[in-house]
Amino acid sequence: MDFVKLLQDLVAGKVKQIEINEDNFFAFNQAWLACPQHKQIIGTAAHDGKVIYRFSENKSK
Repeated sequence: MDFVKLLQDLVAGKVKQIEINEDNFFAFNQAWLACPQHKQIIGTAAHDGKVIYRFSENKSK
């Protein structure tokens, strides 16, 4: 799965959220950390070990 592309689409507004399961978390996390806007991509824990990431226009400090 191309997590870099997914993150670019999230930042560009092409997708509203990204759902990551626990099997893909560490691979996704590496792409997320490399993303320049990673502080604006907020993850929320969901059921069954899933995390839902959304882009926030507000810049975190």
